[in-house]
Amino acid sequence: MAPHVIRLSSYASQRVVSLFDMLSRKYAKLAELKNDKILNASVLQIGGTIADDMSTDLHIYTDFLRIVLEILNAILTYALPQNPEVVYAIMHRQEVFQPFKNHPRFHELLENVFTVLDFFNSRMDTHQVDGEWSVNMVLEVIIINCRSWRGERMKIFTQLRFTYEQESHPEEFFIPYVWRLILGYSFSFNADAINLFPVDIPAVDMPAGE
Repeated sequence: MAPHVIRLSSYASQRVVSLFDMLSRKYAKLAELKNDKILNASVLQIGGTIADDMSTDLHIYTDFLRIVLEILNAILTYALPQNPEVVYAIMHRQEVFQPFKNHPRFHELLENVFTVLDFFNSRMDTHQVDGEWSVNMVLEVIIINCRSWRGERMKIFTQLRFTYEQESHPEEFFIPYVWRLILGYSFSFNADAINLFPVDIPAVDMPAGE
């Protein structure tokens, strides 16, 4: 969906960049722990469990970071003129991308981000303002220069595609699930006759004296 995003809101754009920031902090912390020379060698020898767990977590956060960068790449490559708020978000928090600029796992995905930053930062430098920049002033410059953006220097990546993989015998989940919804929100059934899933049968109060 990222290549087809149009007019992503300020909040959503900032949340995408904030997600990258949060994941990058987790990644940096794990990488530091893994490479920490103070880590006791004897601990690493206990089945290698701690080291293995760190490597697994580091790999997971690497994948998460790459997914976020691929989403940003798709928006910037195919829909930048329609998403000035995304440009503003990466300009506002551009320092979060800097530590990964030359990282072997991320640098190729950051080339386009820095291409966009270089273009719009240079346009900002050509504008003289009295006092400090406001959000609206920055957005105005971005929107104006989005019209002249061509993106010839952008590197084209294969678009992300996700495929739904259906497990074997999906009916074992879906049939009881659908009937549970029907029972809960629609028609009344004889609860004693239901065998597909467990049903809480309400207790019946017996009249006194019986």
